[in-house]
Amino acid sequence: MIRRALVAVVAIALLAGCDDTTDEPKADPGSSTSATGSASPSGSPSPIDPGPVVKCPKGIIEIDPALPDAVPEGATSVRLCAAAPGKVTQPLDALTTNVTAIVQAVNGQRLVKRGCADHQLPAYQLAFGYPDGTTFVVAGRFTYCAELLVGSARRARAKPALDRFVRVLLDQRQASSPPARAVDARDIGCEQPSPEWTSQLARPVDLIVAVLCYGDPEHPEQAHRLVIRPGDLEILVASMRKDRVSTYGALGCTYFQRNDYWIVGASAWGDPISMRRGCGDLAVAPNFDWDPRGEARRIRQDLIARAHR
Repeated sequence: MIRRALVAVVAIALLAGCDDTTDEPKADPGSSTSATGSASPSGSPSPIDPGPVVKCPKGIIEIDPALPDAVPEGATSVRLCAAAPGKVTQPLDALTTNVTAIVQAVNGQRLVKRGCADHQLPAYQLAFGYPDGTTFVVAGRFTYCAELLVGSARRARAKPALDRFVRVLLDQRQASSPPARAVDARDIGCEQPSPEWTSQLARPVDLIVAVLCYGDPEHPEQAHRLVIRPGDLEILVASMRKDRVSTYGALGCTYFQRNDYWIVGASAWGDPISMRRGCGDLAVAPNFDWDPRGEARRIRQDLIARAHR
């Protein structure tokens, strides 16, 4: 009798455990809950869809009276686009962080009204992208007019916006990873330009692929080219970091040898890098020339000899 009573008590306890009634309040079926069962704060805004990342325009923009005289707020991406050949590097990656800083850098330039007739191509364009897929393009000139073309207006000083873009893009890259393989050395030509306005995007010490060229610098398309092996390039880049001579204060440099060597290549982000002769050897940084030593010097001499054959 006692045994049957114990069995009955256990059975009742098990049935109670199967009941979905608990001390915890039930979640409202219509509410949003997290993985831990806590409801998300009510009224929190949904993430804004940044939309497609902007692409460079196919043409060159002009003043358009139908547009505003400032870059509209709300841009979620901005891309630097080359206009006149050889003036700026057109990065493979767009800026998708702190885009507001670039909008402010453009709109912060004062409006100017002048009868400036400049028929030269702009040095660069900045294409701003918005969540709905629309774009707004600004052009910057470093020629006679030296101005920004912004919608229906002209604004002074084209350089601050470009400099700001480069700095913010470099910050963005610090927090992300470059593409697996942006550039193949076999695709790099000796005639690759060295844009002066965006040289800070990539320095010679950022080379990950490179080609040594030998010939007449005035006719780079006819130069002999030799792809530098990865192991050799690592040694050369390490030398570029430490083996340098200052050219600060040099009043002028002359070099009369018709044939010479130079190095062209790219960074991990695909930015083109061109090393041309400075006052002594190839320039590796402002006011500094390369002075390779030891193994780096031997590799360089071997590459020049092979390219010269």
